[in-house]
Amino acid sequence: MNFHGIIPPVVTLFDEAGNLDLALNRRYIDQLISRNINGILLMGSSGEFSSLTIEEHKLYVREMIKHINRRIPVMVGVGHTALKEVLELTSYAEEHGADGVLVVSPYYWKLSDEQLYRFYSIVANQTKLHVFIYNIPLLTGQNLPVELIKKLVEAHPNIAGIKETVSDFGHLRQVLTEVTKVRSDFRVFSAFDEHLLPAQMIGAAGSINGSAVFAPEISVNLYESYQKGDLAEAQKNHQVISKLMDVYTFGPTFFTAMKEAVHQRWFNVPAGHRAPCDVYPADLRDNVAALLKNIEMKEGIQL
Repeated sequence: MNFHGIIPPVVTLFDEAGNLDLALNRRYIDQLISRNINGILLMGSSGEFSSLTIEEHKLYVREMIKHINRRIPVMVGVGHTALKEVLELTSYAEEHGADGVLVVSPYYWKLSDEQLYRFYSIVANQTKLHVFIYNIPLLTGQNLPVELIKKLVEAHPNIAGIKETVSDFGHLRQVLTEVTKVRSDFRVFSAFDEHLLPAQMIGAAGSINGSAVFAPEISVNLYESYQKGDLAEAQKNHQVISKLMDVYTFGPTFFTAMKEAVHQRWFNVPAGHRAPCDVYPADLRDNVAALLKNIEMKEGIQL
């Protein structure tokens, strides 16, 4: 399946004891699919992949792919500090029907360009899936150079695209313009919500953005209106998305606020969190409620 458009990096829902709630996750995914998203990312940063054990990761991925049942393309995050674990998770995703994997560069140690090239080459060589590079210097500690990305794309046909979670829009633009010179089919996805419209205007394939996990309609409407040439409608949605950026300021772990927004919109149970992320600002719920009210996204409980 072809990845394009709006691909929410879904949050992973827990019960109040901090355990995976598979039934609630299935209902959540159905809510997103009903709002015409173009694909879905499981186990990205918003999905708290770093909080799950390998076995929990596999259970969640297996059950969610089964539930999605080819309705939309599925990308699976396979981030880990150990390459063997990355390869194991990649093989598991491929075995269970994923359409692509999102591979973050190893975090903790700062690696040389040669080491990064080696890392991504090994992953690409051991899977038939589309491999998407995940560049998120905020959490890995290093930005992936354009020349490194270009070299990887030239050498590995199954490295199909990149998610650019960078504050420097110029870097996204450079990747888009330079890498597509050697691979016209290479797909660049923006990540920060406020980059969605300008990235579309320079040829990005779509967006894997945080607000789409709880307000997908806005991103979908922006993407579709731009594709149809309705710039006034695209601008209107861009202005709403700019307001949604406040969700990143409500706590130290942004997925905590996003998960709260998911629960407030759609579910009749409190959001579950896993320690240490069960500690968050006392005003988080009120701030999320105010944000949803401000953008008129509150829908009430879905039983």
